[in-house]
Amino acid sequence: MAEEKGHNGKRVLQLKNEVFLPLVLEYVEQGKTAEIPLKGVSMRPFLETERDVGILSKARAFKKGDVVLAEIEKGHFVLHRIDRITLDGKNVKGLCDDPQADVTLRGDGNPKGTEHCKLKDVRALCGKVIRKGKLWNLQKSKRWKVYSWYWTHTLFMRRYQLAAFRLVFRHELPKRWKRK
Repeated sequence: MAEEKGHNGKRVLQLKNEVFLPLVLEYVEQGKTAEIPLKGVSMRPFLETERDVGILSKARAFKKGDVVLAEIEKGHFVLHRIDRITLDGKNVKGLCDDPQADVTLRGDGNPKGTEHCKLKDVRALCGKVIRKGKLWNLQKSKRWKVYSWYWTHTLFMRRYQLAAFRLVFRHELPKRWKRK
C-alpha cells in the first residue's frame, strides 16, 4: 500500500491488484458498478494506462469482443477482450452463459499472447469506459464496434499497427533504433 498526491491534489491510496480487485468484485457482485483506473499497456492503443477509467458491472453472459475483467490465475486479473469462446470444442456465436465454456482472452496491445480461463472466471464486464474524459458505452457505440471489428479482424497486421502507434503518437523509438 502506498499513499501519494494525485494529479488533482487529492490524496491517492494505491493498493496491489490482488488486494484491490477482490474488493471491487465484491462490490460488483452486489449489482453495483465500479470505476477502476486502468494500468498497463495491454489494451493500447485505445485504452491507455493512467488516463482511462474502466467501469465494471455484473454480467452472467458474455460474447466475443466483450472487454472483461477475468481472473486467469488465483489473484491474477486481466482486463482484456474476449477473443473466442468455445464449448465442447465448438466456437460459440453470440452470448454464452455456460460457466464451463473455455474463454480465450487477448489484450488489444498484444499481437501474439493470449490468456485462457473458464467463463466462470470472467468476473465482470467492462461495458463502459471514461476515455480522455468522455464516457464511452462500449456496448452501444458504433465507433467502438467498428474499431472492435477492425482490430479483431486484422490480427496479422497488429504488430505493425502498434509499432506505428508508438512511433507517431507516443514518440517511442524501438530499442534497436536508439543510439548506445
